[in-house]
Amino acid sequence: MSDKMSEVFDAYDMEIYQTTRGRGAILLKTDKGLYQLKSLDVNESRLNAEYIFKEKLCEKGFDTIDRCIKNKDDELVTTDRYGNPYVLRQYFYGKECNITKQEEIGIAVDNLARLHLACKETFSSTESDVHIRANGDFRRRNRELKRIRNFVGKQKSRKEFEDLYIKAFDYFYDKALVCQEKGTPFFTMDMSSHIGYCHGTYNHHSVLINRDEENEINVGTISFDKFYVGNQLTDLYHFMRKAVEKNKYSSQFMEEILDRYHCICPLSQEDVEYIYILYSYPEKFYKISNQYINSTKNWISPKMIEKLTKLMEDEQDKENILKELYKYKSKLKTS
Repeated sequence: MSDKMSEVFDAYDMEIYQTTRGRGAILLKTDKGLYQLKSLDVNESRLNAEYIFKEKLCEKGFDTIDRCIKNKDDELVTTDRYGNPYVLRQYFYGKECNITKQEEIGIAVDNLARLHLACKETFSSTESDVHIRANGDFRRRNRELKRIRNFVGKQKSRKEFEDLYIKAFDYFYDKALVCQEKGTPFFTMDMSSHIGYCHGTYNHHSVLINRDEENEINVGTISFDKFYVGNQLTDLYHFMRKAVEKNKYSSQFMEEILDRYHCICPLSQEDVEYIYILYSYPEKFYKISNQYINSTKNWISPKMIEKLTKLMEDEQDKENILKELYKYKSKLKTS
């Protein structure tokens, strides 16, 4: 056991058998189970909100989450001798969801749907006022894109990435404007049936799957750092987009994800239309644009060129998925 961390370990009421390091954290095997010790990377107010949210979620029966653990002094944050703050969270045995295996994708989607049901219950029982994140921010994003395009256009000697960006801009910006036009009236619709706490970054990295000796499947859900209250279909969209792209834009994976979610949290045509609009937005182009504007302009990483080139090459595959998504919508009932 590290001498540097021993006083942090001693702050918790548990016997530690083994410690291992990985992904910027320390895993602790203890007499009370598996835990993760990690540096505090949010402010204490946000951490306290996370603690309260997760405790309420556990009360609703969804307790396979990385809940925050208080130390012997009943505090969420423990500092080492140098004043560095740490947080202890419950953790789980198992491996990250294999995003290329349809069975594990199904397990992760079922888990997301059950999480959403518990999160909606938790939100509905919350007595204090909670800020609900507005649907869609395409107008703001599009203003940023236009500003970045103007910046690139003013460069006297453009680099390879900047030339490629100029060539690609009009295509993606036109699509962004269409999404803004379609999304603005759509996002004003009452979609209260899907309002609740959202995970915020639900993907294959945040789902740990373990099979016990009797082949029973246990699932742990982690990394709620960016949880918020809003439209839960946004979680579904982000997970689906990542899974579909990681599987060569497979429409089979897309339908499987929507079908599994629909079985637990029924979807309407309007719900799929909402996902369609989110998926139509050139999100990757927006992210590349922001990476560029926030980077050093004297030297632009070759990976930026690779990302933009790959994005342009994959565009037809994305369009095909959108067509299949629109077909899927026709199979559902209106809300």
